[in-house]
Amino acid sequence: MLIQNDSYLFHKNSNYFYLFLALIHEQIIEMIVFHIYLKKEEPNIALIMLVLHIYSVIYMLGDYNLMRNTPFRIIKEKVVMIIGARRSLHFDLSEIDYIQPAAIKYNKSGSIINEKKVFHATAFPRIFTIIFGISDELKYEIVLKDPVQAKGYFGQKQEINKVYLYCDHAGNFVESLQNRMVIEGASESSV
Repeated sequence: MLIQNDSYLFHKNSNYFYLFLALIHEQIIEMIVFHIYLKKEEPNIALIMLVLHIYSVIYMLGDYNLMRNTPFRIIKEKVVMIIGARRSLHFDLSEIDYIQPAAIKYNKSGSIINEKKVFHATAFPRIFTIIFGISDELKYEIVLKDPVQAKGYFGQKQEINKVYLYCDHAGNFVESLQNRMVIEGASESSV
């Protein structure tokens, strides 16, 4: 049986687009204001700040463009999740223990509980969820049999046990995963 590669977007219904626009505007306005002010006081610092602001704008544009053009993919028996230039995760279908609906958990004071060893498959940066309590809608949780390694900022590796899905059409993604798990299980049992 021929299995095609599936792709699933995760950025379209995310709040990240609005955050992205706000940050780009903030960087450009700040760049102009700092440059005008510092040009008179400290021309060398003004040049350094200008370069840093331009770099940050280019980084944000690149991150958003990479995220737009690299949807979550299921390639044969492998799941590939690349979140812009920030994070990535690759694991085999055989490493999935089960998939279930999920919801964000809150403590008694109303703050979001941030579990350890979890990969958040969302376009929205996790730091804003931790600091401000803002997040996209959590839809599913993929529990893995054994820990797998995810890559984070600057290539940092982290062992994870769960994947939280916040993607646009999470139901279709999960259905495709479950269908492939059934097909993979059937082909393994026939061997």
